[in-house]
Parts: sequence; C-alpha cells; structure tokens
Amino acid sequence: MTTHRRRAAALCGAVLILATGCAQSHGHSPQQLSEMIADTVRDSAASGPLGLGVPDTLFDPARYSCSPAVDPALPGGWRSEAPRETVEDEKAVELGLSDSEGDHSGPVAATVTDPAGETATAEAEPDDAGWARLVYPNAFDGAEELATGVHTVVWSDAGTGAPITCDGFEVG
Repeated sequence: MTTHRRRAAALCGAVLILATGCAQSHGHSPQQLSEMIADTVRDSAASGPLGLGVPDTLFDPARYSCSPAVDPALPGGWRSEAPRETVEDEKAVELGLSDSEGDHSGPVAATVTDPAGETATAEAEPDDAGWARLVYPNAFDGAEELATGVHTVVWSDAGTGAPITCDGFEVG
C-alpha cells in the first residue's frame, strides 16, 4: 500500500471513529466533533498530499479501458495515447493527452500506477498541436524502470486535480 493510500485510509478511519461516536454518549458536542475532524484533516494534509484526487481504477489491456471508468470532470474531447501492444525490450514509453475541442490549455498531470501498486506523477503542458506528452518512467519522479505487467495511467488537470481520463499499457 502506498504512503498516500495509507494516509487516506488513516484519515478515513479517524473520521469513521469520530462519526460513529456521535451515536453514543461521548461527552463531545457536535461542534467539538467537527473541530476534531477538521484537525485530523489538517494534520494529514500537512504531512503530504493524500492522493485522493486519483480515482481507484485499473486498466484492462484486453479491452483498452479502465474499470471503473473515469468520467471526465472537465469538458472537452479528450483523447489519450499509450502503447496498444505489449511493450517488449523497451526502456520507456510515450504517453499523450489531447483535447480535440481545444477547451483546455493549461498543464495536465499523468499518474501512473505500476503493477506493484506504486504511483508516480508528472506534469506536462500541451504543445502547439494541443498534445501534452510525457515519457514514462523518465519524466516521473520516483519511477525507475518499466516493470513487467499492467500500468494504469490516470490523467488529471494539474491545477485542480480534476480527473480527465484513464488509459494504460502492458509491459511483457
């Protein structure tokens, strides 16, 4: 389990414990409970990003789709690119994202989840042709090499974290 997911699980657990305490006599007012939850969220946020913006989805190379699907939170005609055949003997792969409607012009982020469940993220600006391109693992902090198995790529808006689409590729 990644650090981000552990923090998110700890946060959710704390909220659940505080929320279930509302049904029993606990000696805290609703205002106090609300402040306790807010303190827990602030403490977790201060220790780093929670990673809650990346949907928990997996790429299926047989269908060229993700399950569950990622519904774009931003309008546009989103198209993504990733290798469509199993990658063999390669050191890196190129990933791309474009908005065919041209509504989105800011930076985007790609978060790649490798077969071991580890994630790495990188940002890219669209080029003159409207494509944002990244080379995995080279452009991704913490990613070292292409591991054998299925990789899931979730694209999002770099500024807001709003999910855009999901794609992926397989390494043989």
